[in-house]
Amino acid sequence: MSVQIIADDILKLAKQRGLSLTSMQLIKLAYISYGWFLAMYDKKLFDDRIEAWKYGPVIPELYKVTKRFGRKQIPHDLIADSPISRPELETFLSSIVDNYGKYSGIALSNLTHREGTPWEQVFDPRFFGVEIPDELISEHYKQELNARRAATTAF
Repeated sequence: MSVQIIADDILKLAKQRGLSLTSMQLIKLAYISYGWFLAMYDKKLFDDRIEAWKYGPVIPELYKVTKRFGRKQIPHDLIADSPISRPELETFLSSIVDNYGKYSGIALSNLTHREGTPWEQVFDPRFFGVEIPDELISEHYKQELNARRAATTAF
């Protein structure tokens, strides 16, 4: 599956909630979705390459189709009002939009820049476009998942 299909579904869900997203927010939400999906289901959400850029993880294919918006929000009139393309992912993607969609692109970028993140482990300012391996993404989000599960069972 292509990241563009997932991004389109994220945009549709955000629009339904009255949220407008910038290109940076959309790219970060697609990455976060990928990480959680990999951790929870041991499967890729999409097949596109994820790279470590200056402002965090980037999916180059998604960047190419959204960079024209710059820092502006992607207009709602460009987002279809149709149901999402993968109904079986609606609950999962809705959770991502509900939990992370309220954050700015900078806040999401900061979230993906924290110490120990997959981005932080591979980013080197001397090299552009270093791929972030799935193993690092999966390991990171599995740790996040385990921490959340431990926090909910602690009470």
